[in-house]
Amino acid sequence: MTNSVVKEAIAQALSELIKDQDILITSSIENVALEKIFSAVEEVSPNMLSARELGGIVNALNTHDLGFGLDENDFQTIIGLSKEELKIASRKLKVKEW
Repeated sequence: MTNSVVKEAIAQALSELIKDQDILITSSIENVALEKIFSAVEEVSPNMLSARELGGIVNALNTHDLGFGLDENDFQTIIGLSKEELKIASRKLKVKEW
C-alpha cells in the first residue's frame, strides 16, 4: 500500500465527515488535519508496502500450497506458524490492486 493510497483513504474519510457535518476543520492551513493523521498512521505503520510488494509477500506466503518440500514440522520451525495458521494469516493481507 503506497502512501498516496493511505492519504487518499484518510482524505476521503475526512471529506465524508465534513460533508455529514460530523467534524469541522477550521485551520487556514490546507490539509493540516490530513497530514497530522497521516503522520500518526506512519508512526504505527512505518513500513507501508506498495500493492506490488504486498502481492509478492502474499505469493511467497502461499508457495507452500504449490508443494515445495517442507514437512509440517520443518515448516513450523522455519516459518513459526503451521501451514494452516499461515494460510489464515495470508488471507488477512488484502490487495486491491497489483
